[in-house]
Amino acid sequence: MPEPEHAAHQGKSDYIYGIDLVRFACAVSVAAFHLTWMTAGIAWFLPFGWVGVEVFFVISGLVIANSAHGATARQFMTGRFLRIYPAAWCAAAVSYPLFLWGGYARHTTGLIPLYYSMILLPGPFLATAYWTLPIELAFYFLVYSVLTFRGFKHLQSIAILLILWGAPYLVALTLTSRGLVHWAWVDFDYGWKNMSLLRHGPYFGLGILVWLFKEKRLSNLGAAAAGLAVALGCMEIYARAVELLPKFAPSAAGTESPWTHLAIPGSLAFCVAFAAILASVKLNHRFTANAAVRRIVRLLGLTTYPFYLLHERVGEYAIYQANRLGLAPLPCALLALVCVGAAALAIAWYFEPALRGLLKRIGIRSPAVKKPALETP
Repeated sequence: MPEPEHAAHQGKSDYIYGIDLVRFACAVSVAAFHLTWMTAGIAWFLPFGWVGVEVFFVISGLVIANSAHGATARQFMTGRFLRIYPAAWCAAAVSYPLFLWGGYARHTTGLIPLYYSMILLPGPFLATAYWTLPIELAFYFLVYSVLTFRGFKHLQSIAILLILWGAPYLVALTLTSRGLVHWAWVDFDYGWKNMSLLRHGPYFGLGILVWLFKEKRLSNLGAAAAGLAVALGCMEIYARAVELLPKFAPSAAGTESPWTHLAIPGSLAFCVAFAAILASVKLNHRFTANAAVRRIVRLLGLTTYPFYLLHERVGEYAIYQANRLGLAPLPCALLALVCVGAAALAIAWYFEPALRGLLKRIGIRSPAVKKPALETP
């Protein structure tokens, strides 16, 4: 088994194995949600699985802070490019034929969805999962700017500002979701406005604070800001629950209480995942020293990103074929998850490293960084 690039080191390191397990579980939960929530009879199989996306943003704040530590602005951005784009291009190559097969090209023009799915800026994508990547890029640019102006020593202040930056918006969004006010401007949909980080900035800020906790550099003020970020995250999850509930399959859409049926379980799932992140950071030294287990966990972590990008188009096609075989809806969805996993593993194991190696050979390479970094998204 080839070693992931970021894992080629021995002994004590900054690599947090539990984070890979958390984010892989989140990717599976997001995929399970998307492959079931519009199907009568299984719409409530994992109705809060979408919360995995919010957890991804927290993990991104943690691992990006870790990646930026000790790196120059150029090292950071080159490393991010080599991490996020090759896998996206591989996923797009798989998804585009399935996009055409599904008839989605009727609603857009030619290669435009493929183009936006390769540059990762807001536009018509090959799958809705891509909407999170422009937000990631906005956060990367913020960190790049911090490194450019040598502001990494003020990282805690930057994290707190990110949290405070989003707080007024999330309060307004929650009030609107509750029907207490009617402010149309708070609806950012899935486009360019999300790159302002008003809605998701507190998640990234929370992740940065977790990294500072790992480094034993978190102050009491930072801990208080982390508590505020968790509360704001639950508010954002509530607003998303109100938005999603009417869109469930007919058997689920008649539910009267979005708070009871989506927001509370979603908030609990977020808090559990956040606790798992903290436990992974705190107890990393207790993770098994078995080399085979560590390689498998690392591979799961690298599989997460293509799994997330592929799950809608590959999963949809797998469900269609399973339906033709006469399988029931739930077995169809479970088989689809297996198919998505196989495709994602092929990308993570072979195609993405090969493409990244090609890019390095033509001159796109990141200068060496002293500290090995976790990978994201």
